[in-house]
Amino acid sequence: MNPAPKIRIRHILLIVLVAFIIAARANEHIGEWYATGLYPVISAGLSFLVSWIPFSMTELLVVCAIVLMALILITGIRKKQAFWKIILKEAELMIWVFIWLYLGWGINYFRESIYTRGDIERHAYDEVIFKKFITEYADSLNASYTPDIAEMAEYENNIKSIYSSVPENYGLCSPKEWQHPKRLIFNRLYTSVGVGGYIGPFFCETHINADLLPAQQPFSYAHELSHLLGVSNEDEANFWAYETCRKSGIPAIRYSGYYSLLPYVLSNAARVLAEDEYKDYVNTIKPEILQQLIEQQKFWKSKYNKTLGNIQSAVYDSMLKANKISSGTKNYSQVIELIIANEYESY
Repeated sequence: MNPAPKIRIRHILLIVLVAFIIAARANEHIGEWYATGLYPVISAGLSFLVSWIPFSMTELLVVCAIVLMALILITGIRKKQAFWKIILKEAELMIWVFIWLYLGWGINYFRESIYTRGDIERHAYDEVIFKKFITEYADSLNASYTPDIAEMAEYENNIKSIYSSVPENYGLCSPKEWQHPKRLIFNRLYTSVGVGGYIGPFFCETHINADLLPAQQPFSYAHELSHLLGVSNEDEANFWAYETCRKSGIPAIRYSGYYSLLPYVLSNAARVLAEDEYKDYVNTIKPEILQQLIEQQKFWKSKYNKTLGNIQSAVYDSMLKANKISSGTKNYSQVIELIIANEYESY
């Protein structure tokens, strides 16, 4: 008869940390305490630790975890260990990865919403207000149009400085000098599924796809930087990317903010406007901007792998829903609702 496995200190620590994560998921006040109390220290420390490495340590860690799981299985089979012992070792490794993911960044999913933190009131759909918003948006988009391009160092420093002035009640961290976007090891894979960037939760790294077109880059960086600063919801990340870019004094960054919001504006307008109204609205946008969007869509479609894309979309949708974002990937397009709610009184 095999002896029962010993309970070690690491097992007790594992149980305590998992319990904390579960508690944070159940109580947004704990999540907010983490986001404003623990996370600023954790993110600053983890990002500083790997700041000298130009490529993604998050991707490297995932690869190492997969390799380690394979080695545990192979070693266990060679040593003729009981199958349940192998499974326990594999499970423990996965739980530690899970803990690192959530303590490193993931508990931000469980914090209070921006509506609560920013004292923003939700409003029912109002046709007059929506039409006023999209009309003013089109005017601003057209006025911001520029063929200029912002280089990474320029838009990174400028966007960081704008984030530094966000009011404290929103509960965002201050960007650090050493926090720079990392190079993706598997960049081609991300391009094939249409991912423009992501936050690396294990080392608090931002990643920007090298294939992004110039007009997309500042907005995408601002979006991912907001995640690094403690934002979890995709609509809020788009909101901050839009707000920071449009406040920039650099024309190319400002245009990126307005231009990158265009697909969300059009998709919302297409749902609520009559067909003739929608066509008339689209015609108010400069032809060169519409052509730029068409060329961008063609570019990404030419690189898109439908099979991998569908898998990635389904997995990410499930992951968002599992982390209390009930709308899943639709959360991205809800940025329009958030922008209008934030500016409601001005309409």
